[in-house]
Amino acid sequence: MYNKNIMKEKKKFILDVEINQLPSLLKPIITDSYRIKQIIDWIYVKKSPSFDYFSNLPKDIREKLNEAFKLRSFTSIVKKESILDGTIRYSFKTFDNKHVYAVFMPTESTKSVCISTQIGCPISCTFCSSGKIKFVRNLSRGEILEEILYIANDTGENISSILFMGMGEPLLNYKNLISAIKTLLSKKEMNISKRHITVSTMGVIPAIKNLADQMYGIKLALSLHATNDKQRKKLIPNNFDNSIESLLETCKYYLKKTNSKLTIEYILIKGFNDTSSDAHRLTRLLKTSNLIRPSVQVNLIPYNQTDTGYQTPDQIAVLNFKKILKLNGIIVNTRQARGLDIGGACGQLS
Repeated sequence: MYNKNIMKEKKKFILDVEINQLPSLLKPIITDSYRIKQIIDWIYVKKSPSFDYFSNLPKDIREKLNEAFKLRSFTSIVKKESILDGTIRYSFKTFDNKHVYAVFMPTESTKSVCISTQIGCPISCTFCSSGKIKFVRNLSRGEILEEILYIANDTGENISSILFMGMGEPLLNYKNLISAIKTLLSKKEMNISKRHITVSTMGVIPAIKNLADQMYGIKLALSLHATNDKQRKKLIPNNFDNSIESLLETCKYYLKKTNSKLTIEYILIKGFNDTSSDAHRLTRLLKTSNLIRPSVQVNLIPYNQTDTGYQTPDQIAVLNFKKILKLNGIIVNTRQARGLDIGGACGQLS
């Protein structure tokens, strides 16, 4: 399926092209709008991995498509499946011999994928394995979509939920992120509900506002992880010096513009931010910002062990933290780790 020499050829990666640009791109080969619709259907609805599978197109058109374009760019794929919960971790090798990671997380009701948007990470969160990998470049629109298309084909499942929570800061790859999201939402293409797409960010304020103004209505997840700015700076050194107050105000703007939902992500680290005092401070922050409302949920994430030097909190500390938030009217969930045995859990991708 994957040709190791694919990127040495002078071919356009067709997943990098938005469908409104396809007619002009394909004009030397195809001028019939009906044929173009068939191609879009094969690429994004049927998720075909090869032009050879486009069976309702004449053979000569398929040959010309193969000569001019490539439909896949990853040169190799390694996958590991968890014996604990069926989670699958994928390592994709890019044309420039770098690696990017994605995770498939199946349950009885949902088939979710956690995907990456960058190679390496410029944010360097101290609790995250991905943060230790030096930033190389943004993934292209096509590479982002290829992660999803490959996993859908490999598992044979209809992907129902997309989480932009893998390697990298999605909002620092804004142009390609938005282009990919438009394809995910499009009824002509992948047709995934806006309620089932979540973009996670450590807080790139101008990009959050832009995303709000474009009103796609997708869910936003803020990686907060702390209850004061000094504490947060230790966890997220490259935080653009944004205060927690300004981040929460920006999130409130996002909710107002989009009528969507917000998740506050809070990683619990033993002896660092998991105390009753931290829980009460988080409560006050949300009250002050008027973010205790049905559209806002706090996700508590017990730290997943890596080689960062931090420790997983005691279960009693997690339960106590959650109890304090709930007693103050906050919708709160404790995220269950998925793929711990394969390095696929939150903070382990590297």
